[in-house]
Amino acid sequence: MITPAQIRAGRAMINAKQSELAKSAGISLATLNNIERGIGDPRVSTLEAIERALSAAGVEVEEDGTSETVRLLSLSRPSAYETYFASQRVLELIGPGSLLKLDKLLFFARWDHGADDPAERHRLCLLIEGKTRAVLFDQVKFTLNGGARAAEVAGILLAAFALHAERLHYLSDVMEDTTIAPLDEAVRRLRGMAWRPMPHPKPFVDVFDDWDARAESFGGREGHPFAALVERLDHGADGADDVAWVDAPEDDPNGAAESGPEAGSD
Repeated sequence: MITPAQIRAGRAMINAKQSELAKSAGISLATLNNIERGIGDPRVSTLEAIERALSAAGVEVEEDGTSETVRLLSLSRPSAYETYFASQRVLELIGPGSLLKLDKLLFFARWDHGADDPAERHRLCLLIEGKTRAVLFDQVKFTLNGGARAAEVAGILLAAFALHAERLHYLSDVMEDTTIAPLDEAVRRLRGMAWRPMPHPKPFVDVFDDWDARAESFGGREGHPFAALVERLDHGADGADDVAWVDAPEDDPNGAAESGPEAGSD
C-alpha cells in the first residue's frame, strides 16, 4: 500500500499541488493533507484512490518490505487498441483537472500498411506533451471511417479546441508507421518534426482524409459529436459546456465506457 512518503515524492515528481491530487483522487484536501503528514488511519480505499491518481499521471510506486521506490514514467505509449476506451483515456489526459498539465497537443497521421481496407490505411495519432511527461497514442486505430469512429475523433477534437485551442499543432504530411520504432526513438523523431499551429481541424484532416466530406456526412446528424464540432468551429457556437465528455452515439458497437470503483474518502 502506498505510503505518505511515496505520496509526497510522487506529487513532487509531477509538480502537483495537494489540491490537484486530492481532486484527481476524489478525496478532500484535508484528508490528503492528514495522510501526507502521517495523521490518522486512512481507509484502504482512500490510499488506493490516491495511488490510482498518481499511476494515471505516470507515477509508479513499489515497496518490498525493505525499501520504498517512486519513479516517473516520463514517456508512455498506451497499448489500448480498442478505440472507444482509448478515446476516453485521451479525454481524461486533456480534460480539466488532469495531473498531466498539458503543454502541447500534437496531432499526426501515420500509415498502417497492415490494414486490409484501403479506407483504414491512415491512422490518426496524438502526442500529448505535459509539463513532466509525454504520452504517445499511435497504436490505436483512430480513423474517420464510419459514424462511431468519427464520433470518437470528433469528441477528442471538440475537447481539444474547447480547452487547449492555443496549444494544438499538426503535421502536414503522413508519417510512416511510428509503431515499429521504440517509444523513445518515436517521440524523439516526432519532436524534431516541423509542427504547424492548428487553428482549425480542416488542414490536418485534409492531410489524410477530406474534412468537407466528413463535415457534410456527419455534421448534420443531431447529437453526433461531429455536428457539435462543426457548430463550434464553423458557426461560432461556444459549446464549452457541451464538450462533455461526449458519449459515443447510440450505434456505437463498442458500448458504454467502463466505470471504475468510486474513490473512497474519509
